Amino acid sequence: MSRPFAVIGFTVFLTLSLLYNKETGVTAAVLVLYAAALVVTLFIDKARKHQYFPCAFASGVVACALLLSTSVFYYQPVAALDGRVCELTATLESEAELKYGNYYYIARATEIDGESVDLKLRLTFSTQPEAEPYDEVSGKFMFYIPGSSSKDYVDAYKADGIFIAAYPTVEGYEVKNIPDSEKPLGKKIIDIRNSIKNAVYRVLPDESGALAVALIIGDKSELSAETLNDFQTVGISHVICVSGLHLSLWSMLVFSFLKKLKIGEKISSVISALAVITFMLIAGMSYSVVRSGIMMLIYLFANLIMRQRDSVNSLGFALAAIAVFNPYAMGSVSLQLSALATLGIILYSQNIAPIINKKISEIKSEFIKKSLRSLVSSLMITVSATAFTLPVSMNLYGGFNFAVFVANLIAVPAASAGMVLCALGAFAGSFVKSVFNIASFAGGLICRFLIWFADSLSEIKWLIVRTDKDETAVIVCAVLSVCLMSLIMAYYGKSMPVLTCVLSAFVFVSVMSVFSLAGRGITKINVVDVGNGTAVVMSRGGENLLIGCGGTQFLGTMYISEVIGENTGKIDAAVIPSSNEYSSGYLGKLLGEYRPSYIYSDSLTHENELLLGDSEKFGLESEYLSENFTVKNASVGSKACTMVKNDDVSVLICYDPSADYSVFPEDFCSADVIIARGDYPQGIENFGSRFVVINAEETRGRAVAYELRSMGIDAAATGGNGNIIVEADNGIVSAYREKKG
Repeated sequence: MSRPFAVIGFTVFLTLSLLYNKETGVTAAVLVLYAAALVVTLFIDKARKHQYFPCAFASGVVACALLLSTSVFYYQPVAALDGRVCELTATLESEAELKYGNYYYIARATEIDGESVDLKLRLTFSTQPEAEPYDEVSGKFMFYIPGSSSKDYVDAYKADGIFIAAYPTVEGYEVKNIPDSEKPLGKKIIDIRNSIKNAVYRVLPDESGALAVALIIGDKSELSAETLNDFQTVGISHVICVSGLHLSLWSMLVFSFLKKLKIGEKISSVISALAVITFMLIAGMSYSVVRSGIMMLIYLFANLIMRQRDSVNSLGFALAAIAVFNPYAMGSVSLQLSALATLGIILYSQNIAPIINKKISEIKSEFIKKSLRSLVSSLMITVSATAFTLPVSMNLYGGFNFAVFVANLIAVPAASAGMVLCALGAFAGSFVKSVFNIASFAGGLICRFLIWFADSLSEIKWLIVRTDKDETAVIVCAVLSVCLMSLIMAYYGKSMPVLTCVLSAFVFVSVMSVFSLAGRGITKINVVDVGNGTAVVMSRGGENLLIGCGGTQFLGTMYISEVIGENTGKIDAAVIPSSNEYSSGYLGKLLGEYRPSYIYSDSLTHENELLLGDSEKFGLESEYLSENFTVKNASVGSKACTMVKNDDVSVLICYDPSADYSVFPEDFCSADVIIARGDYPQGIENFGSRFVVINAEETRGRAVAYELRSMGIDAAATGGNGNIIVEADNGIVSAYREKKG
């Protein structure tokens, strides 16, 4: 059987990608179906001889068994710690990540309540501990499920092998500083990463330096939310995520350099393999790095044993190897995008590129031939990678940007050149600090160009088409139908890869254009579960509107950032009615991460005013108008409220529990949805509002929601049980709770 690892790896990958977030009962049922199919195929001579079906079904059985065993024997016992206070001893395995005003560490638990364990977890501290990586912390810690405000975030942490998190109780904790000589290799890797960052920042201290660091080692922590969003919007975020592009470039540079020194191919392969492993460690061993690293090591190992290489087989082997260590890893979005993009590029290179190159080779002019081959190759690689990642990316980002094709043609070669130059500049700058660093200067110019290029391209809004999941399914099904037709024709001896590509592209562009004309997508209202306070994020067409940021500081900053991160990663406008804890308790922490383009408030603290930077500031009497929202504010005495409208829905946000609904402006009283803090407004029973959401703590929220329902008003409360999501599309409003975990 040819390509056995391709069959095994992709069966495991697809099976676990579909099942990683399902209940164990569903996984068990699929396992039984796979086992039954395996038994049946073993009794069919033709299927048994070809071996593909038995191999695929057996791989499916193994994949389901891996997922079930990991869930039952590892994840569930660990998740049972949720809500418990335990004596914890853990070793910090990372540097502090400052986010939401807190300090986060990846740690390895060695002891819980006196029992020895080996458990990866996330530790949260409100103030930075006096500890370095691989120092030890111990004390009483409260355990919780990380990312519990959203199932998507829980799944993302599970994919990274982090099943539980903890923070110290009021009793505090102790730090045991371990001498550097006794710390493991991981500490040396962190020191190398820091040396690279420091060398870059010495010559490129601004945003271009942050981009250079991301290009070299994949550390995006210092990049602004705006730059990250721009790169994501135009479809070039892969250049700042260390993956096959970076590994193949560095390994091939090392390999080519050694060959030029007349070093034998086998020795060059061994040294290049060591360089790949070193770079994998420095880049942080993310799944996309591990996947591309395994494939590159197989490529180099094939040189040693003089065997023919097969990229699809290598990719399948890499995916199967990752699944063995953590079956939840197949739910990692970065791994899914990386694997699918790689598969698309490989299949293009093996099946379509030879046909195109044959046509181009008929051109007589060598200059035109080389130029056209380079241009077509770059464009088709982008098209192939985009086509294969389309189901995941559109489901994840809720849209598609046609700028991706132009963006990758320019950004990929520019990023490759910038990465090499900045790395050389950082290396040179580590030894000679007084001489003008031409490599860093040139690399910095390229980084500035990439930032400007992404920002400029992201502003071309007409290239962006927003879709929802149903529309994504239509597009995928249409393109797959064309591909299925092509396979059927190939079976009868009429192979037509070029026609298939043309038809697929035509179907994709046509359907996307229809959806673009049909509408701009749904309006999503996320009432964030922050306890007694107002925190609402409204999203539509890639625009985020933040209304209030009150309630519990830790929960509020984390949950709001998670919600915004799901939709473009930026705040376009913010309405902050007052400076009290119920409306702006942690505004400063959010402003440290985001800078809204517009902010509406009559009372901001001096510290928050300073943090706003270039944001345009308006009083509450001003009206906010955009393509997606119209926002008005009103005050009756000391009671303030905000009305948000568009052609989908009207939403009234009441900030004070004692507000009198009946004295609000008339158009405010006709809102489809009312969001109130702590209690429902007086007089609400006289108006037929469609849906009421109460932001309140558990007992209070439950009681108020029950009272409203007894009046015949449809109501729900956050109450510590998860965010309330309200979605509206062309006047049709629906609501659901985003359950924790």
